Amino acid sequence: MINEDDGGALGSMAAMLGQFGLGMGSSESNLDKIMELSRARRITQAALFTPAVIEGQEKLVANHMIESLKRQKKWSKKSKIPFLNNEVIQLEDFTFSHDSFPLFNIKENKALKKLHTYMVGKNKTGGAFQSSFSELSGIMNFSVTTDNPELSIITVNNIYDKLSSYYVEKSAEKQTDDYKLIKSKYDSIQTRLNSVQYSIAKFDDENQGLIRRQDQLRKKQLQGEELKLASMLAEAEKQFQISQLSLESKTAYIQEIDKPLAPLKPVSKSRLYFFLLGGFLGGIFSIIFIIAKKMIFDILNSP
Repeated sequence: MINEDDGGALGSMAAMLGQFGLGMGSSESNLDKIMELSRARRITQAALFTPAVIEGQEKLVANHMIESLKRQKKWSKKSKIPFLNNEVIQLEDFTFSHDSFPLFNIKENKALKKLHTYMVGKNKTGGAFQSSFSELSGIMNFSVTTDNPELSIITVNNIYDKLSSYYVEKSAEKQTDDYKLIKSKYDSIQTRLNSVQYSIAKFDDENQGLIRRQDQLRKKQLQGEELKLASMLAEAEKQFQISQLSLESKTAYIQEIDKPLAPLKPVSKSRLYFFLLGGFLGGIFSIIFIIAKKMIFDILNSP
C-alpha cells in the first residue's frame, strides 16, 4: 500500500504551503498509474536483469526465466522479422550475456520483448505477472506464476523493489529539483555573507582610531552589503524550509505488507479441465474396447 496520510498534519501543511503559492496537489493516490507502471517494460527488465541464485546457480533472472520457458516448451526456437527481409532469428540456445540495454542488438531486443510479453501478456493481460488493487482499501496485490517456486518469489520481489524505487524517485522529482536549487542559492548567500562579515572584522582590526572619511566610506559599503545579504538570507531560508516541507510531504513510498513465502501452493487445473480430460480419455478407452471386442468376435467366428 502507499503511505499517504490523510490526517490533520497533512491538511495543516497543505494550508501553510498554500499561503506561499506552493500547493501540494491532491493527496489521493493514483493506483491506476501504479498498476500501469508495474507492467511497463522499464520495471520488467529491471526486475529480470538482476542476478539471483536459484537451485545453486547464479545468473540473471532473465536467463532463469528462459530456462523455465524452455521446460514448459514456451520458448520459440526461431522468429522472423518481416521488415528485415524475413531474417530468421534463432533463440533456441540464446542467453543474455550483459544488461546494457542501449547496446542490445536485434536478437537481444527480440528476446527481451518476448520475455516482457510473457510476463505481462499480450495487450498487458493474461501474463505470468498479475497486479490488482482493492478500491475500498487501496491495498495492491502482485503475483508471478512460473514452474519454479524460487523463481516466482524472486521475480515478484524484484518487481516490487524496482517499482517502489522508481515510484519514489519520480513522484517527488520536481520537488527534489526545487529543493536542490533553493539550497544551492541559500548556501551561496550564506558563504558571501560570511565573507563580508569577515572583511568588516578585518577592516576594524586594521583601522583602529580611523579618521579618514574615504576609509569610513569603505566600511559603510561593507555594512550595507551585510544588511542586504542578511535580508536575502532570511528570505532564502524561508523558501528553503518551505521547499523542504514540500519535498517531505510529497515523497511517498509503497509499503510492503506481506512477502511471498515458500512453500507456494501449486496452481491446480480447473474442474472443467479434469471433466473434459476424463471425457476424452473415457472416449478413447471406449473406442479401443469396442474395436478390441469386435476383433476378438471376428476371430472367434472365423472358419
